[in-house]
This record gives sequence, C-alpha cells and structure tokens, in this order.
Amino acid sequence: MRVAWMLLILACGRAAIAQEDGEDAALALADRTQTEPSVRRACVQYGEVATTDTTYSNGLPSSGGGRTSFDVRCDGAFASRWRAVFSDRFDYFWGEGASAQAVNTLKEAYVSFSDGRMEMVDLGRINVRQGIGFAYNPSDYFRSDAVRAVVSIDPDTLRDERMGTLMARSQTLWSTGSLTAIFAPRVGAEPNDSTLSPDLGATNRHSRWLLVLSQRLAADFQPQLSLTGAEHQSPQAGLDLTYLLSGATVAFLEWSGGRSTSNLATSGATAFRSRLSSGFTYTTPFKLSVTLEYDYDGAAPADDEWAVVRAGPLTPYVQYRQYAGAKGEPATRQSWFGYAHWDDVGLAHLGLTAFVRLDPYDHSRLTWAEARYHWQHAGLALQWQRHSGDARSDLAPWPVRQSWLALIDYYF
Repeated sequence: MRVAWMLLILACGRAAIAQEDGEDAALALADRTQTEPSVRRACVQYGEVATTDTTYSNGLPSSGGGRTSFDVRCDGAFASRWRAVFSDRFDYFWGEGASAQAVNTLKEAYVSFSDGRMEMVDLGRINVRQGIGFAYNPSDYFRSDAVRAVVSIDPDTLRDERMGTLMARSQTLWSTGSLTAIFAPRVGAEPNDSTLSPDLGATNRHSRWLLVLSQRLAADFQPQLSLTGAEHQSPQAGLDLTYLLSGATVAFLEWSGGRSTSNLATSGATAFRSRLSSGFTYTTPFKLSVTLEYDYDGAAPADDEWAVVRAGPLTPYVQYRQYAGAKGEPATRQSWFGYAHWDDVGLAHLGLTAFVRLDPYDHSRLTWAEARYHWQHAGLALQWQRHSGDARSDLAPWPVRQSWLALIDYYF
C-alpha cells in the first residue's frame, strides 16, 4: 500500500536525524512548508517531489498521484537605490486515470526604488498579503482569483504561493508607523488558465486602490487601518489589532466592512456587511504554539440559507462553492479554527504542525497534520488530511475523504 512506503520514507528520515548535529530552530507562526537557507543569496531555487494516496467515500478505489515543483525567487540590487524582485513557481501534477497538468504561477516581478531614508516606490506584479488572522483574512483585499495551483490547503501556503497583482505601491515610513498607497489598474484581458500565461485577467480584472495606515499608539499597541475601493464596489474599511495579553499570549482581531452584495447573489441590492477573524495564540517555553480562531463572514449564507443551498439543485451548489473558493471567502457564515505548531519535537529540526476547521452549521470538519524534518538544504515531510461530514457539507463537499502525501524538497 502506498501509505506504507510513505511511512517507510519518514522512518528513514528519522534514522538520518540521529546523525545530524543539533541546532535550535526558531519558533515562527508562519508556514513551515519551506525553510530558507541561512546564507542569503540573490537567487534561491527550490524544488519539491511529492506523491499522494487518496481514499473516497463513494466506494471508488483509492488512487495515487504526485507533483513535481520548481520555485525560484531572486531579490537583488541592480543600481544605486534600485532593486528587482522576481518569484515564479512551476508545478507538474499527475494522477491515476487523469491527464497530467502543468501550471506556471508568476508570483512576483517588480522593481523597487528607495530614497535611502523613509520613502519607497514599487512597480510591477506584487503579492500584497494583508491581515493577521490564520485561516481567514477579511482585510486581505488582493486574494481574489489569485491562487492558480493548490499545492497545499495550509492557509499560509495559499497566501504565499498565489499570483501577485500588477500595481504601483508607495510606502512612507516614520519612527512610529507607516502609510502605504496602492493602485492596481484594470487590464483588458480575460482570465487565462493556459500553462505559461501570467493570467493578469484574473488578478487585474478591475481597477482597485488601497490605503493602509499603521501607527503605534503605545509600547504594545499599534493598530492598522485600511481603506480600499474598486470598480462597481463601495469602499471597504479594515482594521487589524494585536495585543499582548501576557508574555506568552497574543490576542488578535481582523475586521473588514462596507456595503456589498451577498456571496449567494453577487449582483443586485447591497447592504452593510462585516467580516471578522479573531482569536489568540499561546506559546509555551518548549516551542509549542497553539492558536484558536473564530471566523465570521457576513456576506456568506447563514444557517437557514446554507440548508437551502445544500438541499437544492447540484449545479447552483457547485457554482457557489467555486465562486467562494476563488474569492477566498468561507462557504458559510461562521467557523472555528484551531492551529498548533511544535518545533524540535524530541529531536532538533523535527517539527509537527496540525490544524482543524469546524463548521457549527453542518458539523463538518477538516483535519490536517504534517511531520517535517529539515536539513540545511533539504527537507522531508509526511502530511495527512481528512474531511468529515455529509456529501454537501461545508468542509467535506467532495468524495475525497482522506489523503496522505509524502514530500521531499531541496534548496539549490
């Protein structure tokens, strides 16, 4: 069975761990799917080879597949006060009984000018990641239609591996805060899913602007305010807050609101709707961090509306799920998210990560876990994913019930 040899790969990796000299891994709340080399280089190349085994709830036999990926990121100066950034990812997917698929994701390509003091200007395709929530970021206004290839359901990976938006960005810094202004023009093109397309029609379908103000008001309190607008859309306001409750606990709140249509009726009457991500993170002295988060989307269907969608015709249900997924919106109005990461679990360089999402309306659940060991230039991981719920529930909508993935990555 495929799972058996995946476990064998992980066991071999654990045997190699014993031969490695120990180092303390830094505790971070970001994605653990990649580990940057310790020595900074102008260009970093990264490769992955993964294989999967999937089981289904509709009686179909389990199936296998895999992915080969190559990622490059370059960031270097080419003149006084000028630098250029380029980031691109190429994925090749294959599976039993399905045609192979190749997808190229141009993540970033821009030039940046700095006056050497407080002003910076960037021009090109930039992946702007807004928000402090883990599973849902209502103030992440450039997330729509930006994911071209899903290589992991980990929320942080989805934010990092998506396409940027063609824009002009100006940043002004001072000792206690910053002001950012962004304008993203409309590009006269339709979305294009061909392998090598930059797909500007997806990320720049409408003209958009964004203002972000961050100001420290106290030693441990620095709120961030945002205001954004787009063609045929009312302005939306955003607020990001973090507060240190104790030496080990950080509370966070991310909110966005404004007049908009519902996710079920994307045209027609508008109303003021709020979106929220709120929770706290607790970090132990032994490198374990735990996060609990509550997510709310006022534009998503409530309990009774979701029941109607689930019980209705299949086509509208599928169309709604596709729309919500592309826009990065939850399918239902409320959900809970729990996340944990533990570094150096008994052995240096061995990390464990897990999260669970719960839908209180239909009681569906998504569980994901990963064990990962990394050397200086390579890594070995085993991932497990399970969907629990009815066939048309929020977190188990497809026949996929459980999958395993074994992955080897390497920095060149």
